[in-house]
Amino acid sequence: MIRTFIQVEALLLVLISSYFLIRGMLSISVEDMIKLSQTTFGGTYMRMVKNLTQQKSGTIVGFVLLLASFFLSLINFLWPMRIGDFGINRNGVILAVLVSIMIFLGAYKASNVLQQHYYKQAENILKKPKDEQKQ
Repeated sequence: MIRTFIQVEALLLVLISSYFLIRGMLSISVEDMIKLSQTTFGGTYMRMVKNLTQQKSGTIVGFVLLLASFFLSLINFLWPMRIGDFGINRNGVILAVLVSIMIFLGAYKASNVLQQHYYKQAENILKKPKDEQKQ
């Protein structure tokens, strides 16, 4: 029982700690990004907006990948072990590396698409007349 408790608790602590590490960026809105990017003279530093939207999109994609990792670890933990499961299978390693490369490329693309979406939202907000932005 203690071994099971420690393993499951370790998985859950990874999930909980990651939530607290990334919750700030998950909760920031596009409007907040614009406010953080404003200059002293009333303009907006668009490079800062781009960096903030990139951080937010990377955080979201990273959190989804972390959740997937948590559930894969939990499934592996709950799967009954057989004597043959203690060895390392070379084909399994190769398959895992190939799947990880595909996941990385998909996550990279998803992060870029999400970043562009947030950046366009920021541009649309900035294009509105000043009196509409304050409402």
